[in-house]
Order: sequence, then structure tokens, then C-alpha cells
Amino acid sequence: MKLKWELRENKKLLGAADASYIEMILGIIPKPNPGKLHITDQRVLFTEPLSVGIHFEFPLDQIVSFSAGMSGITLVTTDGKKYRLTGMFTKKLASILEQAGVKKV
Repeated sequence: MKLKWELRENKKLLGAADASYIEMILGIIPKPNPGKLHITDQRVLFTEPLSVGIHFEFPLDQIVSFSAGMSGITLVTTDGKKYRLTGMFTKKLASILEQAGVKKV
């Protein structure tokens, strides 16, 4: 986990919203990690306020697609991994991801 996130010079924050990143423990037990999803014109990252760190961070070109539904948003990266996020702002985050050029499936 990286420490503290700051918006880099000449980068634009497209939007951010509270969300929970869902990790699966032993492949079957969901563990929510509350934090915030930040979407810039070049990256997507998830920060956790309690640990004051970055849980994951990807350049936009490493995110193949995303899906949005009743249970939240799922990001799919170029290595085939899936990152599931839940929260009240699914529609807002989906709109921002589309604005950033991430393909919705």
C-alpha cells in the first residue's frame, strides 16, 4: 500500500465519491474496506482514510472496462483482475468513468 495521494500538477480530478472496496477472504467471505474512489484524467485510485494510504491505483489505460449494477461497480484491469466497489454513488462514479474514457460493459 502506498502512502498519501496528492493530485499531480497538470492533472485534473474528474470526480470522487465515497465507496467500499470489497476484498474476498478465502475466496468466499466479503470484507468491505471503506474509502474513496478518485478518478482523474489519467488514473483511477482508491484511498482508505483510516490507513491514510492508497489501496490501489491504475493508469486509465490499464483499466479494460467496468460494469455498474445494483451491487456497485466492478473494474477489470489488463491483467484480468476485478476490483468490486459498492456505495451510494454508483451512477455518479459510472458517469465519471465513462467521461474518463473507460469502456462500460
